[in-house]
Amino acid sequence: MLALAYDVLIYQAPDGSLQPQLATSWEYVGDGNTTFELSLRPDIAFVDGTPLDAQAVKANLEYRRDPAVGSQSAAQLAAVSEVEVVDDLTVRIHLATPNPLLPSLFTQSGAGAMISPAALADPAGLATETFGVGRYQLDASRTVHGDHYTFVSNPDYWSPDDVHWDEVVVSFLPEESAALASLQAGQLDAGMATSATVDSGRAAGLSVAGPGFPIVAGLNIWDRDGEVVPALGDVRVRQALNYAVDREAIASALVGDSGSPTDQLSAPDQSGWNDDGYYPYDPDKARELLAEAGYADGFTLPVRTFAGEQLTQAIADNLGDVGVVLEINADEQMDQADDAGNSEYGAGFLGWGISPPVQMATYFWLPDALNNPADSLDDTLVELHQQALVADEKTLDELNGQIVARVAELAWFLPVYLQGESVLYDADVVDVPWANFQSVPTVTELRPASSNGG
Repeated sequence: MLALAYDVLIYQAPDGSLQPQLATSWEYVGDGNTTFELSLRPDIAFVDGTPLDAQAVKANLEYRRDPAVGSQSAAQLAAVSEVEVVDDLTVRIHLATPNPLLPSLFTQSGAGAMISPAALADPAGLATETFGVGRYQLDASRTVHGDHYTFVSNPDYWSPDDVHWDEVVVSFLPEESAALASLQAGQLDAGMATSATVDSGRAAGLSVAGPGFPIVAGLNIWDRDGEVVPALGDVRVRQALNYAVDREAIASALVGDSGSPTDQLSAPDQSGWNDDGYYPYDPDKARELLAEAGYADGFTLPVRTFAGEQLTQAIADNLGDVGVVLEINADEQMDQADDAGNSEYGAGFLGWGISPPVQMATYFWLPDALNNPADSLDDTLVELHQQALVADEKTLDELNGQIVARVAELAWFLPVYLQGESVLYDADVVDVPWANFQSVPTVTELRPASSNGG
């Protein structure tokens, strides 16, 4: 949704290619992948009139690096030692350790979105207004937070041909049936679909785009050191949880043909995937490990999830069979970052687009990763990550396999299935360009249907 109001330095297109947006060009300077330079598009301003220049880019990166901010990009920027303003339109990023993936970091899936430095200086307003360089800006007077958000076109956008709509309204409908009914009634033009609504939507005459690149769903063990739930500090307990879950049965029941069971944070077509898997369904093995760890009678595990989400309850049913009680706390407005840091919960819902291990690391298992709230440290994973950052293609493939295996061995996660998301839409109104490289389509790619003259 934020892509409507915030352009990025480098845009990752639906086909996966990296294209200029606010940056017109980029390159590594010198050897070793430790210095990266971006050239910025001239004569660009944020909606509040602040110039988009090298100083603004520096302000954005420094803001995201600040631990007090709690940015999702902080771990990805941890290796940045200095952001240098070379001139008004040139910024140079210096790294303490090599990183060959910086171009991807500055896309919409990383730290690429630019916010007005004036807004960063007083960030309270970011919760209710938008301060970007984007096709649209939020109309706060026609927005109800948590329900619907109205964006109106930006008359000063630097590329007016890319503004396809006068306004865009993004609605949040937690009930599948309500979303499908709104699509059928023409109240929505496009919406994310579930396995339960794809066939119904198609039968009703709606078009289907996707499925996209898979999202892994399950639980993220937030309390990996056992500070909240002591049992979770024992790797045998975490492994027991993984053995206790019947992934095939759950995937079949909840996602059907649109998904597949998994016990690893990878995908079949991705480097690092292990066809043999790690945790076959074995409740007897789970009970054995729990007994070895001193929890033969089980324990209670408080978890956080979204209202209406069915996977956590299915996991709870399986864990209950081995004596582990999942205490489910659900909320329609679950905030992954805030809730992960909440000391009440031992785990939370996991729903994340699969990406290469070196990128997943910065979100999930490096000590300062957003979804590693206890800053749990595994020296082996850190070392493998550092090796992967400078590896050639053949060595990287081997390292990715070791990383995925180590993550599975630590059992910091309880992945259950992979699912490709789909979109239902009215083809008479909207086109949905979308390659399966993406987990979900970029909302700015949606455009008027070709039959309407573009």
